[in-house]
Amino acid sequence: MNLSNQQLLDLASKITKKVGKKLAKKANGKVTTKFSDKHDIKLLEDEESENLIVKYLWKKSEIPILGEENHQETNFLNGKVWIVDPIDGTVNFSRGIPIASVSIALWENGQPLLGIVYDFNRDVLYSGIIGVGAFRNGKKIAVSQNQKKSDSILFTGKPVLSHLDDSVIKQWFGYFEEYRKVRMIGSASLSLCYVASGNGDVYTEDHIQIWDFAAGVTLVQAAGGKITFEKSDKNKFSYIVKATNGHIQF
Repeated sequence: MNLSNQQLLDLASKITKKVGKKLAKKANGKVTTKFSDKHDIKLLEDEESENLIVKYLWKKSEIPILGEENHQETNFLNGKVWIVDPIDGTVNFSRGIPIASVSIALWENGQPLLGIVYDFNRDVLYSGIIGVGAFRNGKKIAVSQNQKKSDSILFTGKPVLSHLDDSVIKQWFGYFEEYRKVRMIGSASLSLCYVASGNGDVYTEDHIQIWDFAAGVTLVQAAGGKITFEKSDKNKFSYIVKATNGHIQF
């Protein structure tokens, strides 16, 4: 099955919106918890959503799939692979906080190719293809033109795999002081969409899982920004990620 990048983007957008609209009907905190610990939570809705996405993508494209809920056997560094996060911002979603998304990326040989992020609470679909452009509900978006950190908004977060001691916290807050504002919204994909849209300027996060950022960094690059991601030492899916408008230097 040989589909163009645009055809692949279209079919991924279709299932992303379908699943997102189902989730929007539950976006009031009325969810079913399957697992919970100090820093993480898994919902039945995560599992159900991923199952729908995986079934659809495999039937339509026959491309291997790396999902947040089922990822043990996938070799995501060779050839094309879908990378799926059925709910990015699960804790927000579980508490009725309207900052969550469905995200799907297509990478090839470990590099981003196209991405879709659906903000189902606001019915906003971000989509993009590297080398073509990035769009919000069909209208082209671009990164900001801010040149200085002191004029910029930094998006970040604390992933489940990170541990903060006093020295790390001191270094972290010293870094924050360079920026006008810092935002931690609980969804990496939407944070990256805001950078791609020019609403923010920089995103950085350490030890974050690939499904959390795969679509978002794709959109930043498609929108004219710069991205870097390198493997961290937590597990084979965790990365140190940076994304910027291309003017702000880390």
